Amino acid sequence: MKKFLFAPVIYLLASCAAHTSIEPGDSEIRRLTEQVASAPDTVAYEDFWVAYLESQQPLNNIAARERYQAELSAIESGDKSCEAVDWKAVTNNNILSLTPHLSAAECYESVGQLEAANYHKNLFEFIATGILSGRSGEYSYSAFEVGSWADAEDLLTISGYEIIDSYFEFANSRNAIYRVYNVKEVGGYQVSKIYFDNARFLHRLLAIRYPFAGTSDQLYTDVIQVLASTDYAARHAEGIVFHAEGQYPQAEQAYLDAIVMGSISANISLGRLCLSGKTEKFAVNECAQLFVAAADLGLEEAKVYLAYIAFMGLGIDPDKELATSLLSSAEQHLKKGQAEYELYSLFASEEFNSANESGATQFLQASANKGYPVAHFTQAIGYLEQNDYYQFEQLIQKASGNGFSPAQFFYASYLLEKKKETSKGMALLNEAAIAGNPAALFERGRITQLGAHGQPVNINQSIRDYQAAAYRNHLPAQLKMGILHSKNIIANANADIAYAWYLLCGRAGHLECITNMGYSAENGYGVEQNPTHAAQLYRLAAAEGSANSSARLAGLYEAGNGVEKDLEQAIYYYTQAAERGLASAMNKLGLIYLDSGSDSFNNYPEALHWFEQAANQNSKYGYFNQARMYEQGLGVEVDLDRAMSLYEEASKRGHGIASLKIAEAYSQDDNPGKNLDQVRYYLKLATEQSDDQQLKKILENCADTEECNVSHLKQFLSGLPAE
Repeated sequence: MKKFLFAPVIYLLASCAAHTSIEPGDSEIRRLTEQVASAPDTVAYEDFWVAYLESQQPLNNIAARERYQAELSAIESGDKSCEAVDWKAVTNNNILSLTPHLSAAECYESVGQLEAANYHKNLFEFIATGILSGRSGEYSYSAFEVGSWADAEDLLTISGYEIIDSYFEFANSRNAIYRVYNVKEVGGYQVSKIYFDNARFLHRLLAIRYPFAGTSDQLYTDVIQVLASTDYAARHAEGIVFHAEGQYPQAEQAYLDAIVMGSISANISLGRLCLSGKTEKFAVNECAQLFVAAADLGLEEAKVYLAYIAFMGLGIDPDKELATSLLSSAEQHLKKGQAEYELYSLFASEEFNSANESGATQFLQASANKGYPVAHFTQAIGYLEQNDYYQFEQLIQKASGNGFSPAQFFYASYLLEKKKETSKGMALLNEAAIAGNPAALFERGRITQLGAHGQPVNINQSIRDYQAAAYRNHLPAQLKMGILHSKNIIANANADIAYAWYLLCGRAGHLECITNMGYSAENGYGVEQNPTHAAQLYRLAAAEGSANSSARLAGLYEAGNGVEKDLEQAIYYYTQAAERGLASAMNKLGLIYLDSGSDSFNNYPEALHWFEQAANQNSKYGYFNQARMYEQGLGVEVDLDRAMSLYEEASKRGHGIASLKIAEAYSQDDNPGKNLDQVRYYLKLATEQSDDQQLKKILENCADTEECNVSHLKQFLSGLPAE
């Protein structure tokens, strides 16, 4: 993706967003804090969270934590008793932080001040429940939302987890970041990952409208890079970026730095770089030691890599017995079937070696045999691609039944679209949406917007679902949010915000988002008008396969807007769009061949061909323009019956001028089928179909007075543009 094309407009968004940040003030969060302390059931957690973000407290987060730590130190050293601490002042400096409330409650309980203890206990339980409710932390889309990462670590510790280490995971070209903690229960054996999201908190600190910091890469430049000198996960993240961009020496150094700073996960990233043959300081036969280091420090997934290395003989002699032993050891600490599934993924990948299909099949089945829902889901999708619906249904039911939301979404779609089992399908779709699955949220939004599958139309619910999916980095939902703003469907619609959504998903490579960025630049919608830049964006998306961008670029060449006028280039890009199935491009291409006014481009057979292709796509314009050709004998013999039949097809599809042409035909004195009732019917239909208000008024008067004659109709039809 050529990101330089986005650079000229990014600063506009940053400027706009910075000026739309919230007016700071603590009065609302203070009021809600007192209400929660006395009657927690009367406050919605989301309202509390928003009030916190609108206050000064996020900006004072570090100072508040330092004060709390200082008070603890004073208590532990004996310089101050716990009841001498002004706990209300300490906790109210950063109300969302859990441990100060817990310390306060324990202190007051120890000295018998139960009312004060309950004050902090109510706040602690309200905040902890609010963070945990409705989310599992198992995936990025169900990440627990917190303020600072210190709050995340407090929550994990309070919940009984031992933190092994953490790392950052990027989404959509660094448009979003999640902090993922490798943890195990204290006294337990299972190692798992828990996702945390503090994007709204970070946007508050950056003074940028949520969720648009990613449009200018500020989550990376102003968060990750700033923290990289002190936070091992941030330095590890820099290595991940270098790795993805092919800057292998820089990636290697960043991984090494992160390891020295305390990252365990960076050993795995460096090991992967080593296995790919991209390290300067490690030979292939030394790669395994990096995974051994990670495994020794508690990351069980490293043992799966070691098993793969032993099976495949990467830098060491193949050793099936050792590989089996390592896999067995990993199995004891991961979810049932997870180790086999991760090994399947390595065998199926070509990252380090050629894909090993037999090994992949073996371990995918081994994982499925242990009931791992992701394995069942993967197998189900394989059968769906083979059109084996029986096997698909058997497996997708298993995965869905285990609560795996991607499987629930796929199964719901199958039930709704193929089996027409609406009740069961909607129930599953709702379950997946409640779990936060972005594809399910988007589909539910689409259904409630259109009233599909017999569901009632609910535009407000639809917008909420689209927005929830967009916040979870679902690119079609981000495109939809832009469209809702562009078309003034959403409350407080804003052209700048529409463009920001297009920019967000455009940076992530979504072609129609890039196309809409181009359209915005072409027309000055939400961004400075710049047809030359629009042409660059259209060209970029067209090269990647966007039919709409091909057609828009063709239009610029046809008009000479932002590029030098060039009908040959217009034809080239219209043809590209038409061959990609875009009916409007087929029609435009036909019109150039029909009406260009140049002998170099006039080509009636080609015109008819493209109008026919457009009609095959159910285009009213394709039918209408074919009718014109048969009516006027353009490249074909005059055939009024065929023309009338084609006009009728166009009229059925909403073409107002086609309806007028039919009305004219029924009004002719020399027409054996002359029928004034039909004249009035098609005039009324044309009135309903027309967007031209002046024409609409004339037609309405004509139909009402029943005084339309042939000369009137010819007057209406003359001068109307061909479509």
